[in-house]
Amino acid sequence: MNLEKKALSGYLQRKKLITRGTPIRVQSIGDGMKNRVYYVASPKASWIVKQAHSRVQIKERWWLDRKRIFAEDACIDILRQFLPPEIIPESVLVDRTDFILVTTPPPENAVLWEDDLSNGRIDLQIAVQCGELLATVHNETAEHPELKTMFKDTKAFEQLRIEPHYEYVTNSFPDLKKVIDAQTKRLKKETYALVLADLRPCNVWINSGQLYLVDFSTAHFGHPGFDLAFYAADMCVKAMQNSIQKAAYLEAINVFWNGYFKLASYKGVKDIEKPAVRDLGCLLLAATDGRQAVEFEDPHVADLARRIAMSLLFTELETIEDITEFINRTLIDG
Repeated sequence: MNLEKKALSGYLQRKKLITRGTPIRVQSIGDGMKNRVYYVASPKASWIVKQAHSRVQIKERWWLDRKRIFAEDACIDILRQFLPPEIIPESVLVDRTDFILVTTPPPENAVLWEDDLSNGRIDLQIAVQCGELLATVHNETAEHPELKTMFKDTKAFEQLRIEPHYEYVTNSFPDLKKVIDAQTKRLKKETYALVLADLRPCNVWINSGQLYLVDFSTAHFGHPGFDLAFYAADMCVKAMQNSIQKAAYLEAINVFWNGYFKLASYKGVKDIEKPAVRDLGCLLLAATDGRQAVEFEDPHVADLARRIAMSLLFTELETIEDITEFINRTLIDG
């Protein structure tokens, strides 16, 4: 069953969330490429209703494992065991037949961090909180045998992250295949902790200075460096697309990264940073030449992004400040 907008009322009635005749207000959320997502409000409650697609909604065949919706539900359950309940949604219903997850929505007055950033409001304290929160997730789940078993399936992570951001790129840059494949192997084989694999501003809501996280469908037990790189790559792209505020976006990487490493204390954390920088290089290269490449208005900026990405794959720079300064200087000097 494909859960269309007009069918939501009947569906929620069958699932006993509303009674017949209850008025609801429905709003579609997101681009609908990988999931159908609706915000549904009734007089007494509201929900996020999410149904996983079996393929990305593009002409090209790009198949997805719909069971990722169950991993998202499991991740929410685990996170709510050690994170404050006000920063994580609550699962209300899991439909294993039609691959639907119903959760509580973000707080009523919350704003999407992505929207704040787009409007030029770059709150570094939010970036610090993201880093500290990520460190907490990794600390609390590291070397946990039950979680390692629960989240051992990496199929969704490979379909949504490895294939489009790593393997696809090697088609355009065969000379980089060896170094990119090494990163891919590490991400698949080295398991430290629960990795969210989707921490970025479009999945962070802000409510009176407090974070609220959503979207955990790529969660798996793996290499924590990917979480650091995925956030940093998103901010780097924003810096490249907004020359006026690029320094602020890059600083939002510094404070996130440092906030993370000040708090991260799990075994092996000292070995995470260097691979994370190489993952940042892979993800930036995917931004220009991956399966879902970013549209850079200025081709020269896209070329600079490629140059920066390739440099990060081999850099000997050790601190995140040195790396963001290198990125900043490259963007300035061209």
